[in-house]
Amino acid sequence: MRARDTLTCSHIILNEQRILYAVLLQKNYMNKTFRIQRFSHLLITVCLVIYILNIGKNIIVPIVFAMLFSFMLKPLSDFFEKYIKSRVVSILCSFLVTLIPIATTIWHFASQSFDVFKNMPAISGKIKTGINKIFSWLNRNYGFSKSQSEEWLTESFSSVLDAPVEIVGGWVSTSSTLLISILLIFLYSFFFLLYRTSIKNFLLIQFAQRQRKEATQLIMDVQSVAQQYLSGLALVIVILGILNGLGLMIIGIEYAFFWGFLGAFLAVIPYIGTIMGGMLPFVFSIATTDTLWQPIAIVILYGTVQAIEGHLITPKVVGSSVKINPLTAIIALLIGAAIWGVSGLILALPLVGITRIICEHIDMLKPLALLLSSELYEKRETFITDFDKEDYRISNYFRRNEKNI
Repeated sequence: MRARDTLTCSHIILNEQRILYAVLLQKNYMNKTFRIQRFSHLLITVCLVIYILNIGKNIIVPIVFAMLFSFMLKPLSDFFEKYIKSRVVSILCSFLVTLIPIATTIWHFASQSFDVFKNMPAISGKIKTGINKIFSWLNRNYGFSKSQSEEWLTESFSSVLDAPVEIVGGWVSTSSTLLISILLIFLYSFFFLLYRTSIKNFLLIQFAQRQRKEATQLIMDVQSVAQQYLSGLALVIVILGILNGLGLMIIGIEYAFFWGFLGAFLAVIPYIGTIMGGMLPFVFSIATTDTLWQPIAIVILYGTVQAIEGHLITPKVVGSSVKINPLTAIIALLIGAAIWGVSGLILALPLVGITRIICEHIDMLKPLALLLSSELYEKRETFITDFDKEDYRISNYFRRNEKNI
C-alpha cells in the first residue's frame, strides 16, 4: 500500500513538473513571438507624426526655431541676469545684443539684393549668355551636339534662372506671413526664456528621483548642441559672406557681396551648398568679362574659402556639435526638405543631433546613437563587442512581454 502511494505521489510530482516545464516553454515561446500589434502601432504613430509635421509646419516650425533660438540665448540671458535682477529686462538685453550683428548682416545683404533683383532680367540674360559660352566651348572641344545642348539649356535653365524674379514676387505677396512667423519666433523665444525654470522642472518631474541626474544631463547636452550649432552657424555665415564678398570684389565681379553672402547662406546645406553658391558668380563672370582669369580666380577663391571653412572655421567655431556622420546628414537633409522645405534644411542637422543625444541616454537605443554618430567608422567593432546583447536588440520591443502573459 505504501509502495502504491509512493508511486502515485511520484507520478503526481512528475506530472506537475511536466506541466510546469510546458508552461515555462509556452511563456518562453510567447516571449519570443513577434508582436505585430506593437509594430503596427509604431508604424501608424510614425506616419501620423510625419503627417502632422507636414500639415502643421506653419505652426510647428516657428516653435522649433524658437526653442533652438532660446537655447542659444540662454547663456547670454544668464549673464545679464547676474547684474540685472529682472529676468524680463535680461532677456530683452539678450535679444538686443544678438539682433545687432544679425540686422547688420541682413542690411548689407539686402542693400545689394535690391539692386540685383531690380536688374534680375538683365542678370539672368547675362548668366544665360555665359552658359551658352560654356556649351559652345564643350561643342567645339568634345563634340557635343549643339542643337541638343541648346534645347536642354532652354528647357532646364530658363525656369531656374527666371526663378529669382518669381521668388521676389512671392516675398512681396507673402511678406505679411513671413513677418508674422518672425514675430512668433521672437515671442515664443521670449516666453521659453522667461519660463525656462518652470519648463525644466516640469520635464524633470516626469522622471523618477533616481533618474533625474541623468535627465538633467540630457537637458544640458541638448542645450549645448543647440547653442554650438546655431550660434556657430550664424558666425560662419558672416565670416564666409565677408570672405567671399571681399574676394569677388578684388576679382572685379559686380554685386560682389550679394554673391558672397548668397554663397554663405547656401553653405548651410552641407556638401553641395558651396558648389551651388560658387556656380552663379562663375557663370556670371563668363558672361560679363572677356578674360579667362576672372572665372578661374572665382573657382580658386571658392575652393580656397571652402578649404578654410571646412578645416579651420567650422571646426573652430561650430565644432563637432551635432556629431553625425555624412550619410545620416544627407538623409536628414532630404527628409527635412521633403517635410519642411528650406526650414527643414536648416533644422535637419540640429534635430538629428539632438535625437542622437537622446538615444545615447536610453540603453536600448545606444546602438542607434552610434549608428547616427560621426564615429560610426572608427567604432564599427563596438556593435559586436559592446552591443551584441539581448537588451540592445530593437526586435525585443516588438516581442511579447512576460508581464502581459
